[in-house]
This record gives sequence, C-alpha cells and structure tokens, in this order.
Amino acid sequence: MKKVKKRSAGAKGSSAKPNAIVLAALELFTRYGYRKTSIDDLAQAAQVAKRTVYLHFENKAAVFLAILEYLGDQVRQRCVAAESIDGAAVDRLTALLDAYFGMAFELFSKSAHMPELEETFSKLARARIGSLNTEYEARLARFLRSLERTGEIGGPPRGLTVEQLVHILVRAAEGAKRDPRVQGDRKALERRLRELAILAIAAMKK
Repeated sequence: MKKVKKRSAGAKGSSAKPNAIVLAALELFTRYGYRKTSIDDLAQAAQVAKRTVYLHFENKAAVFLAILEYLGDQVRQRCVAAESIDGAAVDRLTALLDAYFGMAFELFSKSAHMPELEETFSKLARARIGSLNTEYEARLARFLRSLERTGEIGGPPRGLTVEQLVHILVRAAEGAKRDPRVQGDRKALERRLRELAILAIAAMKK
C-alpha cells in the first residue's frame, strides 16, 4: 500500500498512523457519509488520538483528499498487474478496465452515500480527479498502441484516433458501472467490461 504523505511539516514517526487514518476514513465515509463523519469518529476508528489526526492532516477535507491519493495509487498498481498477466489482448484490456471501474464498484456501489461522496469529490478535488482520469486514459492508449506495435491488433477505425477510441471506451465503462441492472452484481460488471474490451479489440482488428 502506498504510504500516505503527511500533511504537517512537523509530523514525526512512521506512516502507519496516517495510513490507518486514511483507511478508517474510507470505510467510515462509505458507510456513514462525509458530512456525518467527524474527526473524533476517524480517530476512534483508526485507534489514534484526535490530536494525531490533526498532526498528519489539517482537517477532514485533507483526509478526504488523501483517500483520493490512496485510491489513485491502488488503480496504478492494479493496472501494472493487469498489463503483465498472461492471456490474449482482450483479457488484458478487460483487466485494465476492471483495475479502475471494478475497484470503484467494489468500494462504493453498495454505499447509500454515493451521491454525497460524488458531490464531495467534485467540490474538493475536481481538478485532481480530472488529472487521474486523463492519466488512466493515457495508459489505456499506450496499451493499445503497444498491441498495435506487436501486431496483435491493427489501428483504430477510420476517422478515429486511439485516444478518441479510448475516450469512448471509458465513457461506456462508466455507463456500465452505473447501469441499474449491474448495481450490486460484480460478475455482471465483469461481463460488461469484457464485452466492451471485445468491441474495442474488434474495432482495431487487423
């Protein structure tokens, strides 16, 4: 797990406590929502003193932003694993889609507070989320180009760039994640992501 950066220049000691605070916050925000979760709740769940929370994080918003950093790092790790698996191009692309959309589904799909969390993410970290999405789409584009270079697939359909194809793929995956018929059904999401991967690879078939 990525070590969470401390938010105080004077903070001492290992990263175990800030990591514990971030993980506790992720669970509490998902279960009870951002607004109803207090610093006292975070301290109790992380088994640290309230002053320890403030030693590492300026306020609750800073903890929330640290969660985003943690999740971004988790996606990167899952992408690396997906790119290195054995299997056909469709299998690897499916795993790359699942690295992002599957993780978000696992963490948030059953939370009754998802609308509030999305609003909070948008309010506190719109630009950062945009950067992470851009990074993820660039990674997918690099992956498809690597398949093209090795001859596993051809180029994108006439009139589309690889980046445009990736953008369409990501928007379709986002829609699949939000589909009411998929909600709460991890296997259904996996099937939908695989279908999208099949379509993308077929669109670039030699």
